[in-house]
Amino acid sequence: MTSYGEDLARVETELSEAERDRDLLGVRIEGLKAQREALRKLVEVSPVPEQSLQDLTKADAIVKILQASEKPMSLGEIADAMTGAGKKTNSNGASVYIDGLLKAGRVVRVQRGQYRAA
Repeated sequence: MTSYGEDLARVETELSEAERDRDLLGVRIEGLKAQREALRKLVEVSPVPEQSLQDLTKADAIVKILQASEKPMSLGEIADAMTGAGKKTNSNGASVYIDGLLKAGRVVRVQRGQYRAA
């Protein structure tokens, strides 16, 4: 028969392992949640099929994305939608095109950092 001390040591070891497993699982869950949110945003802001943007200039593609969107979009959302549709763009690149599109009257700034097609 084992002593209570040995039983206590065994339970503490098992508890420690279980807590470590729980922490690792928590980290994995948080990572999956972040991944899910990023994918949701890509799905949400990719209203235009990839093939319909391939032959367009980036400026025309931005206008088409904004026309297809039900709500105003930020530069990051525009860049994500462009990249998701096969035209690799970042928010800085989208900003350059937005400035020209604003001046040309093809895009309207709805509020700070939010744009829609004119």
